[in-house]
Amino acid sequence: MTSNRRRFLQRSGWLATAAAGFPGLARAAEDPAVASAARPRHVIHLVVDGMSSGTLTAADYFSRLARQQGLRWFDLARSPDTVSAFVNMRSLNSVVTDSSAASSSWGSGSRVVNGVLNQLPDGRDLRPLFSLLDEARWERGLVTTTEITHATPAGFVANCSSRGDAEDIAAQYLARHVEVLLGGGRKFFDPKQRKDKRDLPGAFRAAGYAVMNQAAELAAAPLGPRWLGTFANGHLPFSVDRQASSTLSRSVPVLAEMTRRALAKLARADRFILQVEGGRVDHAAHNCDIVAAARDLVAFDEALEVCLEFQRRERDTLVVVTTDHGTANPGLNGTGTAYKETPALFAHTLRVTRSFEHLEADLKKASTVAELSRLLREATGYKVPEAKAAQFLAWADKRTAPLYDGMDSLSAQLGQLLANYLGVGWTGSAHTADFVPLLARGPGATRFHGYLQNTDVFRHYLALADIDFRNPEVPLLAESRPGAAEVEALA
Repeated sequence: MTSNRRRFLQRSGWLATAAAGFPGLARAAEDPAVASAARPRHVIHLVVDGMSSGTLTAADYFSRLARQQGLRWFDLARSPDTVSAFVNMRSLNSVVTDSSAASSSWGSGSRVVNGVLNQLPDGRDLRPLFSLLDEARWERGLVTTTEITHATPAGFVANCSSRGDAEDIAAQYLARHVEVLLGGGRKFFDPKQRKDKRDLPGAFRAAGYAVMNQAAELAAAPLGPRWLGTFANGHLPFSVDRQASSTLSRSVPVLAEMTRRALAKLARADRFILQVEGGRVDHAAHNCDIVAAARDLVAFDEALEVCLEFQRRERDTLVVVTTDHGTANPGLNGTGTAYKETPALFAHTLRVTRSFEHLEADLKKASTVAELSRLLREATGYKVPEAKAAQFLAWADKRTAPLYDGMDSLSAQLGQLLANYLGVGWTGSAHTADFVPLLARGPGATRFHGYLQNTDVFRHYLALADIDFRNPEVPLLAESRPGAAEVEALA
């Protein structure tokens, strides 16, 4: 197959379909000589946590409204040098994955049960990717807008029976001397907040790390030592809240700046891998908060541009950008005759100045229609109709319940209420089983095409690093079936 024809098939998306049903064609479409000869010295693995297709679409429209340009993601997708794929991200025990099982599939090449990091059901630990690359003298970095110990970054490094063991994960980062750690989660390192009272920042300093808590410290950090930067006690703030606060804007670095600084440090090494996560997109989608999700995806897009700029300078860099699962599957809905009201409704997103998370405490205090209406008008610009406000308060007072149990939360109900104002509806507030998009550009990118299993990513990274290793795997667990009490009776 000629390179022009192969490129056409990759760009049109037809090759992805063909790969699923006709594996022989997929193998023929990939040039083995190119795939084996191209070995990157630098790998940047970018993850938008919890990005459904609808989130990506809405964020692109939002980007055009807010900064008069679309997402860099789509510029990358249009490039003839970009390879695209869809990836099945299922976990060992469900077609719907959580972030720990998803990241573990990339980080170990084995599927694990939801909630677990790089560990099989029988308790066997799997060798994480970062440990294998460390032995091959690759430097490694993790950058995220979540707590640095959160599931997605931890999946490349740690072994835990529970993703919630954040204090243990923090200690594992030290024991496995990851060169760059930038994100939130200071409480899991602080001896005053750790259960074991261990002075982990002191231990990191003793091991030669520069320890940072403020954006200015990151900007001035020397490039020689390893880095530990925790810029919030928990997760970093949503972009919409950070932009509204001069204090947060000064003290908390944006994802693009953390990424730029991490690349400046890691570029001194002969070979490195960097994982960059826009983790709070997932949290916003769980909250049915399209503005928080879109603004954080725009912030991720700015970090992606930093990585592509680096790749233009350092041509032996492989950039892979993807998501780990969908969350809540938002949709920008058609509204009005011939759907002509949709653009005007979605333009209201520019008026929203607070995330649902930031609003929650005040919302819980609003006990009257007048109080609720004032609060939402100040935060979003929405003049809530009295009947809609009364319906919301009836749910808050537990006088009514949603028909769908998956929407029985304050943020989900707020998302439903604001759907009338922003034009964005939601299917729920949980993860979804979507096959996720993946884009790759750079040496070795031809491996990442067609229809992939999540575990393929680990194997491709090892092959590109010339590491011959495979973790043990176990068969998929039988899908659990709901008990009789969990199924509504059918008349």
